[in-house]
Amino acid sequence: MKKLTAVLMAAVLTFSCTSCGKPQKEPKPTPKATAKVDEGNANATGQGENEADIPIVISSTKFDKEFNPFVASAGADKQAVDLTQIRLVENDRAGRLVYKGIDGELRQYGEKSYTYYGASDLSIDYNKQSDTTTYQIVLRNDLVFSNGEKLTIDDVLFSIYAFCDNDYKGERNLKNMPIRGLVNYQANSTKAEKYPSKKVAKYIKKNPKKLRKWIKKNITKKGVEGKKAEYLIERQARIFMSWGKGKKVKSISGIKRINDYKMTIVTDGYSREMSQELQIPVCALHYYGDTLKYNVEKGQFGFKRGDISSICANKTAPMGAGPYRFIKYEDGIIYYTSNELYFLGCPKIAYLQLKDMTGTLEKTRAMLKEKAQETGRQEEITGEEDELNKEEEVNMLAEVTEMEGGVIDVISGKFNGEQLYWISKENSNGELSGKTIYTQPVGDGSYHYIGINGKNVSVGKSAGSEASKNLRKAFATVFSACRDVLKEKEADIVRIINYPAASESWVSPSEEDENYSVAYGKDASGQEINEEDSEGKINHAVQAALQYLEKAGYRIENGKISAAPKGAALKYSVWYADGQEILCEVLERAAQEFGKIGMALEIKNVGSEDILQKKLKKNRQQIWIGSRDIEDTDFYTRYSSADKSNCFGIFDKKLNRLIKKMDRMLTSSARKKVYQKCFKQVLDWAVEVPVCEFNNLLLFSSKRIDSDTVPADSTPYYNWIKEIQKVEMK
Repeated sequence: MKKLTAVLMAAVLTFSCTSCGKPQKEPKPTPKATAKVDEGNANATGQGENEADIPIVISSTKFDKEFNPFVASAGADKQAVDLTQIRLVENDRAGRLVYKGIDGELRQYGEKSYTYYGASDLSIDYNKQSDTTTYQIVLRNDLVFSNGEKLTIDDVLFSIYAFCDNDYKGERNLKNMPIRGLVNYQANSTKAEKYPSKKVAKYIKKNPKKLRKWIKKNITKKGVEGKKAEYLIERQARIFMSWGKGKKVKSISGIKRINDYKMTIVTDGYSREMSQELQIPVCALHYYGDTLKYNVEKGQFGFKRGDISSICANKTAPMGAGPYRFIKYEDGIIYYTSNELYFLGCPKIAYLQLKDMTGTLEKTRAMLKEKAQETGRQEEITGEEDELNKEEEVNMLAEVTEMEGGVIDVISGKFNGEQLYWISKENSNGELSGKTIYTQPVGDGSYHYIGINGKNVSVGKSAGSEASKNLRKAFATVFSACRDVLKEKEADIVRIINYPAASESWVSPSEEDENYSVAYGKDASGQEINEEDSEGKINHAVQAALQYLEKAGYRIENGKISAAPKGAALKYSVWYADGQEILCEVLERAAQEFGKIGMALEIKNVGSEDILQKKLKKNRQQIWIGSRDIEDTDFYTRYSSADKSNCFGIFDKKLNRLIKKMDRMLTSSARKKVYQKCFKQVLDWAVEVPVCEFNNLLLFSSKRIDSDTVPADSTPYYNWIKEIQKVEMK
């Protein structure tokens, strides 16, 4: 399989350069409406200036047909809705918030600079004396919905109150943020936030029936744990304790409307999650709510408090201020026209279709047999029949066939080596990007690592001793070198990473950073393990492991282990769950190498991921394969010795102080420095070996789409849809 080719793209963003060669911001986009807008009604044709008539067809999974921003939960439904919406606050390719969306911000990603615009400006101010944080939101004053109605702060307030309502059951977590007065509002009582913590703790200890029922539904079944679970339980306890007591509350005291385009939100303390939760869609009050029920002074916000059923009722036709207008859903296809009123400019492609591609299994099987006969790969394909019969994978190949035939223009999904072969066959150059298909790799949103429990893999039961750290570094160093097994076999879909965070994330050091280093890439003497060939690297790592083991107290004779120190062993177990077989290749090679020097690694499949997580909570694990969402930056739950969910067995006072310090950092630059100090401590403990991220592939039809206009550097935080208005058909 040929490696993923780096394709030289014409710059998606236009930069003018100063005399010193520094890039400048892309000019601020403004909507150029060709639609007639009269008293809130837009007579839209779906065709702006110089738009192409050819529709772009995007592959989708099955729709649940809940096309409503307050209801949509399936991935296909979310995408269908998102094309019609804008978010209050945006982020960049690295996941950092865009604070100056109105005038735009120039940000570096890799070796390129990009300009980011948004619907608003966001400022955050922490007051140490009052221990409160004020978020000021200022909207652009030229925003309109696709039907011509102006978008103002009233639409923002309507959206916030709906997402914070007790009746909201969706995935957004704004209703659980520490907004001042929010608990009082949800309890409809002035007493809720006044109860002393001791009284709340006493109520929780009594374990009343209604609280037990709530915990089972909202904590246990959802797998919430640690500090977050404690916070949510104490919070809900206040609501239950104050129902029917105190004075009634008509609004959230921490939310203030300043004028048509400005508002503030005040929170207790500082929550790093709060600003992320402000990335909500700004939903139209006049469309989803009831303008007759909106009066801020009277505490009315466009719907009946405690009952958002009227808001959720419209599931057939989403409407917003996004790049496209929803026209209809018919026979598994959603039809859209471009929105000339979109604040980032009318999309260059007038018509868009989202097409359900899940019903093409039989067609694909027939195609595979036919192509196998044509290419002489019948024997190889037959040998992989079990793998190819997986419906999801086979359907993915069907989509590739549809793309080659001009039916589908954009596909996103996971691909294995066999599927990559067929993609490259569609291009005359035999590469993954060519005249038929243009390919972009995008991280799948998960980070994978090998965990080593500090307590259970130690010398003399002292997890933090230098001897124990050296024992774990012996394992970590060989695991790190054996990652090359993945890189060589799965080069197109695997990205090796060196820090306990996704490589795209702003918190993760990049290769351009001065202090960037390969995880466990040095031997005990400090010499880098950087041989160009993988076998040389692994051999060096094994010798380094012997050095570390000797420093840990192991007796080494003639290049082999002859005895273990007290409290350590010559055999350790490794757990993995179903679906992690590819990562097991790293462990299998490591086990092979350790076996040569007298250390045994027993690799065991424990079953499903749920079973693995249950086992990890018991803290009996030694070594295991783990993974987590790249947006999970909860260092407290993961590494703090004060948290029972800490599965790494870390007890580090310095790390605890850094984690607490991190919670008080407001700027991304300051937080990144603390994150990197935390990374250094975690890597020194040698309890987490970063392994990789897996890539999804974005496939574009080179026949129909001008690939030079496709946004570069898509990431899990920032996909090509964010700049869909710039994409052009040929």
